[in-house]
Amino acid sequence: MQNKNLTKFFLLFFCVFTIQSLSAQSMNKKSLLSDLNNTEGVKLDSKQKKDYESINSKLADDLVDLDKKSKNQDDRDKEVDRLFDKRDNDIDKMFGNDKKFDDTRKELKKTSNHMRRKIKLTKLVL
Repeated sequence: MQNKNLTKFFLLFFCVFTIQSLSAQSMNKKSLLSDLNNTEGVKLDSKQKKDYESINSKLADDLVDLDKKSKNQDDRDKEVDRLFDKRDNDIDKMFGNDKKFDDTRKELKKTSNHMRRKIKLTKLVL
């Protein structure tokens, strides 16, 4: 009985510690832009690359501004979703209706979803 309680205690302690570690993670704007602008495996011409980086720079600025505000986690997560949705929409506009970019859109969407989850777990620092 005592072993079970001790095991439960350590399991609970580990879970709380892990959650605190994840929520306390931080990311600076430079590393955020580096992650966002990574186009490995995606073919973009120089104009598209410049436009893509400009869209990501705007997103990074908006995310830094968001973290300066004191919002509860739910409101912050909703705002992060809204900002990433706007970014995704801007990227779609950048490519237009050209079907040859469908694979590129899918790859960039995967990256966007990954970054969206990562941002929700981190706090941006200047």
